Amino acid sequence: MGRGRQKAKQQKIARKLKYLTTDTDYDELAKELSSQEVGTGSFDPFADVEEADQERAAGAADAASQTSDTPETADDLDEYAKWAAEAAAKATSGEMPKVKAVPKPHKPIPMPIPSALKPKK
Repeated sequence: MGRGRQKAKQQKIARKLKYLTTDTDYDELAKELSSQEVGTGSFDPFADVEEADQERAAGAADAASQTSDTPETADDLDEYAKWAAEAAAKATSGEMPKVKAVPKPHKPIPMPIPSALKPKK
């Protein structure tokens, strides 16, 4: 048989799932989900990945503290912060000249005229 019968079965199942009303016992579900066997804790599948990331971050922090260009970077950031503060103060105090944008003239776009409306010669 073709695809039609298979599709009809899938639609039937989809309708059942969509419109089927079931009474869910949420209290029983909560008990089932919260209960664990004795001696088994919750296993975190990403614990080893997080641990490796923390080790890498600690190693990177150690390497950064040992390099000599960390203070220079801090000085560069301080200079930028000073410059940004000065520029903001100038902008708010009115020291900087305000420049108005001049719109560029544009060519008008010719509108097409339908042939029925064109004047006859």
